[in-house]
Amino acid sequence: PPSAMAWSLVASLSAALLASSGAAAPAAPARPVPRVALPGGAQMPMVGLGLCCRPTASGDAVRQSVLDFLLLGGRHLDDAELYKNHHEVGLGIQQAIVQGVPREEIFFTTKIDVPNFGFERVLEWVPKMLGELGLDYVDLVLLHWAGGDDEVCGTARQCRLETWLALQRFWRGGQIRSLGVSNFGPRQLKEIQALQGAPIAVNQLEFHPWAEEPHRETVAFCHQQGIAVTAYGSMGSSGGAGQLTAEEAFKQLGAPHGKTAGQVLLRWAVQQNITVIPGTGNPKHMRENLDVFDFALPAEGMDFMDSLRQGQTFNLFGHVPDKIP
Repeated sequence: PPSAMAWSLVASLSAALLASSGAAAPAAPARPVPRVALPGGAQMPMVGLGLCCRPTASGDAVRQSVLDFLLLGGRHLDDAELYKNHHEVGLGIQQAIVQGVPREEIFFTTKIDVPNFGFERVLEWVPKMLGELGLDYVDLVLLHWAGGDDEVCGTARQCRLETWLALQRFWRGGQIRSLGVSNFGPRQLKEIQALQGAPIAVNQLEFHPWAEEPHRETVAFCHQQGIAVTAYGSMGSSGGAGQLTAEEAFKQLGAPHGKTAGQVLLRWAVQQNITVIPGTGNPKHMRENLDVFDFALPAEGMDFMDSLRQGQTFNLFGHVPDKIP
């Protein structure tokens, strides 16, 4: 991977080009984004930028998206090994740092993919991941999902527990500041808690007003256990966002506050102490996604949105908490 000096040089050149073009940093959000306290003292911003599953999540477009988001005042980036963009995302982070964004303010999440589960594989993966990003540490690493049987580490349960134990080495060494999981249910979470090692800081899963009952039960369990929840698919992801954000009822809920239907969907989540990570490459939409803390939905609005699941539920990505043994 490129050396730290090489990263710095590329970032410096980019900053110089931006300055010479006369481009100005976009305005910060109307109100600072609150942070959720994680076990161990870390603070996770409640709105992040998802870095998956769209044309602007790869190549130079994702580098620019990361830079735009950080210059707008966003501080939470959600990535994964599976997205295959660590190098470009890392370059965007380095460029933002050169332009004045403190590294300590940035909360960077990535996820380890199932093919790298297992003790020895993790020991190889973490230094490789840090090298791709050009970072000395990452703020949060998640097990991307509960996995499956493997000829090296055994059953799905054995593989994820081995993976957690190996990641703890880097947590203790400071290269990973917090550990968590994604798409896990209460039983799977309890298995990790039984190791009595690093606390589970975060569980990331699909969550929106139409979420199925296993997802709702998992969110309730996490809140009871002091595990922060991050939602993906808040606005229907790339496949359903156009339809959901066109819903007239959401527009009406947002209208008194000058907010869009998408902002209403995000506000519904953060008002329940759930972090959101909508993905976009459009700075205008980034700004809108960050601006969900200067209004609140009334109780009747929250009740209406909670009632939507009675008519329909859906699971966009197919992950079911606790389905994997």
